[in-house]
Amino acid sequence: MAHDASSSEQGFGSFLAAGWDRRSLAALGLLVGVGAAVGYRWSDLIDSSGGMDWLLAATWVWMAAMLTWRVSLRRDVVFLAVGLVGGGVIEWWGTHTRIWTYFTLERPPLWILPAWPIATLAIDRMARMLDRALAGRVPAAWFRIAYWVLVPSFVISMIAFARHTVGITATQVVIALMVGVTLASRDARRDLVLFVAGSFLGIFLEYWGTSRQCWTYYTEQVPPPVAAVAHGFAAVAFARGADALNRVIDTAFERRLAVSGNS
Repeated sequence: MAHDASSSEQGFGSFLAAGWDRRSLAALGLLVGVGAAVGYRWSDLIDSSGGMDWLLAATWVWMAAMLTWRVSLRRDVVFLAVGLVGGGVIEWWGTHTRIWTYFTLERPPLWILPAWPIATLAIDRMARMLDRALAGRVPAAWFRIAYWVLVPSFVISMIAFARHTVGITATQVVIALMVGVTLASRDARRDLVLFVAGSFLGIFLEYWGTSRQCWTYYTEQVPPPVAAVAHGFAAVAFARGADALNRVIDTAFERRLAVSGNS
């Protein structure tokens, strides 16, 4: 992640505060609209007799604060698209191999899918904040060392966690994708802060989901540690997908300009 001159001259507090502006209100309105639509469509699944779920509320307030920080239309739309598709693939794989199941027994439930792009954007924001906080404090070599220790360790742990499904083609594809994403690292700093930020948010998301039995892993852990860290790896993978999609968009735009210029 590159730093511009203005942000590097700001104090960290000023850097954070500058990220919320009028565009933040539009992003917040969109988030509330999506949440209301999901809640209305699947209102039969909401248990209103249990009182306030403070962990869920705090998690969503945090993600809303992240989602509304440094809003950028094109960047955010790309991340939302990649998060939705990537999250759908992950949910399909996990529920069809029964590594985890939802209380509704859907494989996967449609109502969980909007959470993926929202979490994807929140993790992106958290990673950018962490990157700024570490600016000038950590040698570049440390990021590379930490990346090549932590991320391959996660991949090995996930393969071990899903070992009972390795005979399934979908799991074999997932393993190949994890290895490919890991080896394709060109910016260890960016990848590491995404991995750490995603893992941090994943702790709260997975604890909430498994402790409330919204979803349950085959090990019945609350939650399995590897599942929380998986959110960090997904963030790295989604960033790779966003990079690829941006290249496609840029190429298509350049070709269109070239055609317009020749006509």
